[in-house]
Amino acid sequence: MNHSQLAFRNLKRRPARSVLTALGVALAVGSFITLYGLSRSVYQNLQQSIEEHGADLTVRRSGTAELFGGTIPESVAPRIAEIPGVLAVSGELISLVATDRDEHVLAAGWAEDSFFWQNVPLEEGRLPHEGEHKVALIGIDLAHALQKHAGDAIGLLGEQFQIVGITRFNSIINRNVVVVPLADLQGVTFRSGAVTFLSVKLAHPEDPAEVERVSRAIEVAGDLSASKSENVLRNDSMLGLLRAVSTAMAWVALLMGVLMVLNTLLMAVLERTREIGILAAIGWSTMRIMGAIVIEGFILSAAGSAAGVGIGVAGSRLLSAIPAIGRFVAVRPTPALVAATALAIALGVLGSFYPAWLATRQSPATALGGV
Repeated sequence: MNHSQLAFRNLKRRPARSVLTALGVALAVGSFITLYGLSRSVYQNLQQSIEEHGADLTVRRSGTAELFGGTIPESVAPRIAEIPGVLAVSGELISLVATDRDEHVLAAGWAEDSFFWQNVPLEEGRLPHEGEHKVALIGIDLAHALQKHAGDAIGLLGEQFQIVGITRFNSIINRNVVVVPLADLQGVTFRSGAVTFLSVKLAHPEDPAEVERVSRAIEVAGDLSASKSENVLRNDSMLGLLRAVSTAMAWVALLMGVLMVLNTLLMAVLERTREIGILAAIGWSTMRIMGAIVIEGFILSAAGSAAGVGIGVAGSRLLSAIPAIGRFVAVRPTPALVAATALAIALGVLGSFYPAWLATRQSPATALGGV
């Protein structure tokens, strides 16, 4: 009898326990993939939604811990526009608002001279005309969810807006956003003259020294903080908290799976003291006995991890299917996260070394005499 045959035979001896252990590992790995995928996807989707507008710098109030956590005066924009090297400045007001169906959607207010309008991919309808008010563009995913088309109306905070166009952005956030004239959103949210942040387009965004110079000039112009658009989320406290909580929960789940393997193998070793003594008496070396038990740990971890990949992918799709989550983030496990199952297998194997070591501590005579 070789190591693998002994390992499989021992696992079949307690099939319910073996299956439940593998299932526990699967749930741990699936939770790890889903939770890690959630935190990474939130960051990636927010970053993509910002970059889709074509901004080089994002300006927000200095000291604000989160991207959407504060407002700055719209009147700051003309001063920034006068800085050499700045091509255009656009203010944007972001707010989560209720529709006439009591659903909450993300609304963005853009000024009519904003350069954002140049990058709007229209699926249906048109852009707002100059000076036009109480009109809206809605993302294609939100349009499908609300069953809206160009020409329909949508209620936002008790005010009716006519939908003049349907947009087809790539970012899941922008595909679910309602864009209205800035003055209209300021009015319905009681934030007259305020924007959430300013987006700046530079003449030479490829020149790091030029970007640094303009950023410093912007910060001197007021109590402001300027960051490259691809870096603006790195210091966001809410995203940092989400990543920290998700990471901690993911690792706890994974370690729980390892502990289940350890517990199962430890119980199996204690139940098979006599059998292990016989193997030692007939000439099995310490390393050979330990190898057989470690293989059991590998089989349990590998089977559970393989099933955990499927659970993780299914869990990610389930989160994305929930409207409250799916409108703001598409949870997708990356290949790197799926590859993390190798870590679960490695931890499971490492966890099996203690029971294997414990099994070889007693002499054959003691093991056989105690039964």
